[in-house]
Amino acid sequence: MRIVVFGAAGGVGRHAVRLAAGRGHEVVAVARRAGDSPGVEERTGDVRDAALVAGAVKGADAVLWCVGVTRSSGGDVGRSVLPGLVEAMRAAGVRRFVGVSGAGADLPGDRKGRGARLVSGLTHRLARDLVEDKEGEYRVLAASELDWTQVRPPRLADRPGTGSYRLTDEAPGLRAAPVAKADVALALVELAEGRDWLGAAPFVVAGRP
Repeated sequence: MRIVVFGAAGGVGRHAVRLAAGRGHEVVAVARRAGDSPGVEERTGDVRDAALVAGAVKGADAVLWCVGVTRSSGGDVGRSVLPGLVEAMRAAGVRRFVGVSGAGADLPGDRKGRGARLVSGLTHRLARDLVEDKEGEYRVLAASELDWTQVRPPRLADRPGTGSYRLTDEAPGLRAAPVAKADVALALVELAEGRDWLGAAPFVVAGRP
């Protein structure tokens, strides 16, 4: 497969690049700065550059969206870029999209218990730009014709991956264990390789299926 990773230099993105390449896929890494993964095609620039986005997705089989709100990105980076990305994918005949969201995002159909609702409330208060941008991304994807999936980890951890994770409709609460960024990246790559959880935004939690 030819897999395009947007946000390839970020915490999850760099693991996604490494894992996808290690599984034999042809990888296009899109980031503000070049990476150091051998055999990976680098596309350097800002994801707000429509020409960069359109060029990156040509010939792709799947797109991984690992872009998040940062100090330099602006608070609307996802919901402002995704409409153009969706159109570029449509024009290029690319249907599979897998992205990273967060457990704090409130999405239609969520069944959140008390602890999960508290997590959402705290996230909206402490990281409003991030969570509102992810909710905006969902709206763009839900209105598209893509075969899309968003994964929602409770918290991310900078530690070695375990090589396992679990996808679930059950929202994690306050005591949910952080998920290694490498394991979230593994979930992205494995979802891109298949057709599970289409049109859905499951939570990704630590542990085995």
